[in-house]
Amino acid sequence: MSEALSAAGAKVKRPGVDIPFGTQDQEWLAIAGAEGWIVLMRDQRVKHRALEIQSLRDARVGAFVLTAGQATAQSTAVVILSKLMKIVNISRSERKPFLYTLGISGALSKVKIRP
Repeated sequence: MSEALSAAGAKVKRPGVDIPFGTQDQEWLAIAGAEGWIVLMRDQRVKHRALEIQSLRDARVGAFVLTAGQATAQSTAVVILSKLMKIVNISRSERKPFLYTLGISGALSKVKIRP
């Protein structure tokens, strides 16, 4: 998936390569927020985890969670690439923190994370 995003011109940071595996969410999200990264994650339960939502808020991150479950990396890349400009536009225009879900159909839905 990261190769497809890189080929589309995105600068990709990957767990285990750019951020060491095992780095606590609070730590890498703080880096992402400070650097202005667009966060893509596959943790479908993130919107139900208060500590992770608080970490998104604290880091002032714009995040998109992929809800495609067992989707392959290839099909996930296709969905992300089809919505890449929309993701970039949301990230540039919307006040952070925010969280959107992105389904395999390409549907984007905003999740309320502000208190």
